[in-house]
Amino acid sequence: MKAESSLLDKKFLEVCFTLTEDDILLFDQKDNGQINNVITGLATKCYGVCLNTIEGKYEAQMFYIERPNTLKGDIINLMLDEPDYYNLLLKFCFMLSVSYEKVDAIDAFNTFQTRLRTFLEKVGFITITSLDLKPFERKSTVIMSSSMKPMKRVDFIDKVDFYRNIFDDSYLKTIVVGKEYVYLMVNTETSYFKLGFSKDPRYREKTLQSQEPVVHLIAFWEANLQSEKELHRKYKAKRERGEWFWLNFEELLKLNELMKK
Repeated sequence: MKAESSLLDKKFLEVCFTLTEDDILLFDQKDNGQINNVITGLATKCYGVCLNTIEGKYEAQMFYIERPNTLKGDIINLMLDEPDYYNLLLKFCFMLSVSYEKVDAIDAFNTFQTRLRTFLEKVGFITITSLDLKPFERKSTVIMSSSMKPMKRVDFIDKVDFYRNIFDDSYLKTIVVGKEYVYLMVNTETSYFKLGFSKDPRYREKTLQSQEPVVHLIAFWEANLQSEKELHRKYKAKRERGEWFWLNFEELLKLNELMKK
């Protein structure tokens, strides 16, 4: 596993680059206007995808640019037939979530893939997504098309499934009457995380969903009210409102390790 991780890190360094202001201004000359919106202050950030052909193969350039004070950005160049395409793009999005405020790694990944899909359709592919195929998992299903166009699968990430997996699907644990729990929930629209306390986290999820259907339980741990207060103090700089916090991927991993202890 360490060897595979090391190889992925090496590949990542070969395809990921920081954009200077000169690089961004150069990109702006062939962009459709979104970069210029950031340059001129009409927008604070933008995601971009360029699809290039190299010796009959497709390369996707995916970049993120923002201007809080100075113009800055990062880019990754990926061949679509790269075996580690998915992992390299996900690693890039994790990096963005740590390097820039208010960038959610999963939202970034899905945004890049949505824009890539548009380009693929434009150059003649029929695309189908992993979310389209999800209902057919573990079934003997054949996808066919009457079109002569080639078909390309574009992977997207289900945010709730992804975060539950990170926390080892602990949301499925048995809730014991009389015990107390600290829970983690996510709002899939805002990407804010809720750190709360309840004797029944699943019932609490249902009560919150009656007001906000996009709220989902991610994990819970047996812990007392003091533990919740300690977590609120720990992440007070990341508080958005009430018990809702902006936590990036790195912070979620550390939270998982902390609560396991």
